[in-house]
Amino acid sequence: MEILRTGDLAAEAVHWWELAGHDSADLAVAWAQTHHAVRIAGLVGKAWASPRGDGLHAAMTWYSGQGLLDGLFASEPVAGDRPMRGVVRLWNLDLLFVEESGVPIDEFKTVGKTLDDARNWIVEAVKQQAGEAARDIPENQDKPEHAVTNGAPFSEPSQMAHAELLRLYGNTASVLEQVSWTVEGASPVSVWPHSFEMSTQVRLTPKDEMPPKLIVMGLAPPGKLAAGGYWYVAPWRSNVKSEKDSWDRLPIGHWSKEEGQIPIAVLPIEDVVESEDPAVQHDRVASFFASAFNMSQSNLMAE
Repeated sequence: MEILRTGDLAAEAVHWWELAGHDSADLAVAWAQTHHAVRIAGLVGKAWASPRGDGLHAAMTWYSGQGLLDGLFASEPVAGDRPMRGVVRLWNLDLLFVEESGVPIDEFKTVGKTLDDARNWIVEAVKQQAGEAARDIPENQDKPEHAVTNGAPFSEPSQMAHAELLRLYGNTASVLEQVSWTVEGASPVSVWPHSFEMSTQVRLTPKDEMPPKLIVMGLAPPGKLAAGGYWYVAPWRSNVKSEKDSWDRLPIGHWSKEEGQIPIAVLPIEDVVESEDPAVQHDRVASFFASAFNMSQSNLMAE
């Protein structure tokens, strides 16, 4: 059985910026508006990319660039002879349509424009280059709650809140990429526009063994498990309960146990930013992922 150690997620091997513990209400508003912008860019992969049975054509990839302000979310490429991607720049929520090489084809500034404006722009931009969509193009969603869902234009992003979002996604990507590179059965790190979660999935059983046993590790926006956003480790198997399960107390974070569900390990962001030391913050996140992963694996494979 493969054990994930905190040392496997060493701070020296990642780009880690100090989380500021920015005002949770302001961060939640910025997170919600960004979520809607990310979904717009994600339409390119969801409706035009070559379909995949694992659904990864609808996922996006995080590109950190060289500095904190360079963070981008990019869709899977349009299917066909000329691969192109939908991109959203996290710092200012600009939408871009780019060639696979990164050369821009078109650009749209969301600030001052509505959600419908943004959706119409990217749909028409892709159609001009790649023709009609291969699959249905989803309508805009009304969740998470934000003024843009009621027709208000995108507002100028809060620089403090967006700096925190950049650090959260950039830091999480750095840690999860180490899991993806070193743990057998781990998938590439992906961002899912529908939920705006960043995650990697570790399959514990062979690909031809069904049903599978999985552990998903990631970052999630504010929700019912933590009002200010959180990291999580979610074990999955087909049978919910086992007499051999032992969900002991974690060194940091906690197990969220709902009736009829396998427990999910949760580490609220607020528990990490109690310290302003980036090394301490990193160690808390790394310790959480390692301990929750190992306990999840032990329970899932004990049967």
